[in-house]
Amino acid sequence: MQLRSLSRAVNVCSKIAETTAALLLWMIFLVLLGELLSRNLLSRSLAGSWELAAFMMAAMFFLGLAPALVAGSHVRVTMLSRLLEGRLALLVEAVVLTVAFAVSSYGATALINLALTSLQRGSRSWELSVPMALPQAFVALGMTLFACTFAAQIVLLLFDNSTLSKKEH
Repeated sequence: MQLRSLSRAVNVCSKIAETTAALLLWMIFLVLLGELLSRNLLSRSLAGSWELAAFMMAAMFFLGLAPALVAGSHVRVTMLSRLLEGRLALLVEAVVLTVAFAVSSYGATALINLALTSLQRGSRSWELSVPMALPQAFVALGMTLFACTFAAQIVLLLFDNSTLSKKEH
């Protein structure tokens, strides 16, 4: 029962991240469409449109990591895993997931520290004077969700002998 709750929690967080990433994609489209219309119809650029689009794109990419992992759409090298069966296959999968968790956790920690440092220093973007901690926080959140998804998959692999399913997503 607790493993099912873990799976559901990860899937709910993943769905929220996925929806946020999709909304950011639409916002990027609208900002850049506004930029194109402004340049072609008014012969002037919208101040900060490219900067804003870049911030949203970074957040979109990182918030999309966990949902892609849950959906099974990340590129995986399966040459070795196809040859293995039983406990050896589970062991290799556990090692791979553990390494991925370690790397993504390190990345999440670094991104959280970056956002906190920017917040403490009051760092602002060049053109729009946006507090840099804001877009960096969304990137850090995406990476943290990615790491948590790897952790959940390790737990489910070891204790439930399954991984997060796309069906529940």
